[in-house]
Amino acid sequence: MKDIRQPAHHRSRGPGRLAGLLMALLVILGLSGSTALAATGGTTQQARATIKVPARAMDAVAAMQPSWNLGNTLDAIPDETSWGNPKATRELFKTLRAQGFRSVRIPVTWSAHQSTTPPYTVDAAYLSRVKQVVDWAQAENLYVVLNVHHDSWQWVSKISTDHDNVLARYDDLWTQISATFRDEPRTLLFESINEPGFDNATAAQKTQFMNELNTSFHEIVRSSGGANKGRLLVLTTQGGTPSQDLMDDLYTTISALHDSNLVATVHYYSYYPFSVNVAGGTRYDAAAQNDLTDAFARMHDTFVDRGIPVYLGEYGLLAYPDDNHPSRIERGEALKTSSHLVSLR
Repeated sequence: MKDIRQPAHHRSRGPGRLAGLLMALLVILGLSGSTALAATGGTTQQARATIKVPARAMDAVAAMQPSWNLGNTLDAIPDETSWGNPKATRELFKTLRAQGFRSVRIPVTWSAHQSTTPPYTVDAAYLSRVKQVVDWAQAENLYVVLNVHHDSWQWVSKISTDHDNVLARYDDLWTQISATFRDEPRTLLFESINEPGFDNATAAQKTQFMNELNTSFHEIVRSSGGANKGRLLVLTTQGGTPSQDLMDDLYTTISALHDSNLVATVHYYSYYPFSVNVAGGTRYDAAAQNDLTDAFARMHDTFVDRGIPVYLGEYGLLAYPDDNHPSRIERGEALKTSSHLVSLR
């Protein structure tokens, strides 16, 4: 998700939205679903997860259901509490696990804690804090998905006009993340980047940049050794969008990598005339229902039928809940949307 305080060309789902917009995650496996946890104080300890991760990526992703997003926390800008959430604690993860969640997606924005010049060093204290939170979640027997989040629109989006510096910074960031987490158990997954978009670029260039980021991420993690050699890696489409052309591009990238430990990810924020209440779209009508059914069928046909699991990293309605404008989408219509989506498990 992107910061709502950014210009209009960004999808406005920022602070307050990541937590408020049904920040659940769904794993699509033949069209199936997934969820996750936190702690108080203490020093960082190596995770001692007792989960036996299935060897097949498809089975491992299925075991992650249900899943939950730790939104507006480590992804907040510039710091963990900047968007109003308290610091993550181990108690949070204990609670999530007790509620039946099996995985948690931990979005992280690194920009305020990384040098903007070579060698693009990430602040050691921040890396340590991220590791502490990741280890707490794993210690509570949760799978974790760790990513590069709002960096996508803060600086990665400038790749068309500053290609070499952007790619070098991205590569150095993943080199440092890979080194920090190389010995973590296989319950930790890496996600290449959240909802990437590319300014001032043609469609062909955007396809090239997306492939470049995903393949560079893959090469860096795999070459870092340790448990990273067989870790599940999550690769995204442009903008996390589940349109057929962009998913076809991602399928081409994944196929070319010849790696059985890869997972596709997209996001789904429903039919926009309904999701953002365009022209009075307050009802979950046939058009909105068909949009959801068709989107999930595309995900299934493009990836799952070809042996690639799909992790739905975010879903929800962009105009719901909104306490300031409660009539934009009726509560019952919003619940119909969630019920339909969950039924596709």
